[in-house]
Amino acid sequence: MKALIDLFWAKYSDLRQAVEQEDDDAVSRIDREIDPLVKAILGSQGRDQAAIGVQFRFALDLLNEEADDGGCVRRNGHLLQMLVERYLVADQSLPSRAEAPEDTGQPADISQAIADGYLDDALLNSLPERVVVVAPGYRIFYSNETNAGRMDTPRDTLIGRHFAEFVGLHHFRHDLQPSLDRCFAGETLKLTYADKLDGRTVVIHCRMSPISRSGTLIGALVVMQEKEDRRRRAAE
Repeated sequence: MKALIDLFWAKYSDLRQAVEQEDDDAVSRIDREIDPLVKAILGSQGRDQAAIGVQFRFALDLLNEEADDGGCVRRNGHLLQMLVERYLVADQSLPSRAEAPEDTGQPADISQAIADGYLDDALLNSLPERVVVVAPGYRIFYSNETNAGRMDTPRDTLIGRHFAEFVGLHHFRHDLQPSLDRCFAGETLKLTYADKLDGRTVVIHCRMSPISRSGTLIGALVVMQEKEDRRRRAAE
């Protein structure tokens, strides 16, 4: 796998150089060479946690590398979604696990939905809270239906997008980014901030907890609950 990834990035560097030199023939040729490499790297089933981690890391690195190109973000987001569905979304045909999930600082229903590092999509979609999983690098790789509906955006188009796009750059830099960094370091925490939504002030309560499997960090589980600003109602 490492040899394939090294070969990909070498050819990717050649592709960037060909683009800068406006060498269309070279661009077309290298594109044809790169696509099979991506399929070989991400198309196979990882045999252990280390192999799965390598695939996720490659997909995230590619997403971050091409973050300025909207078309590439959508394409790479689909690749990341493919990995999430393959490895992280629980198989609904299997019986529920009886073991009690570890304490994540989240309510029991959410803790149950992420037991053992798997995402129970059906359960997460039934929750009234907005649920997002953010990868290191601050890219979204999971959203429940509640969050997608609140963002008025289809779920599949959220995958791969930067979290700051949906919470606002100010709140991301001053409120959420520092907390996400602490969460990636293993901390479970809560924060509250006020925001303007649909012309009204709402208070957003966030709960963040690291989500991992077999000791491998997957990302930060972010649960957002919106409430009316009681201070404003009291003043009225």
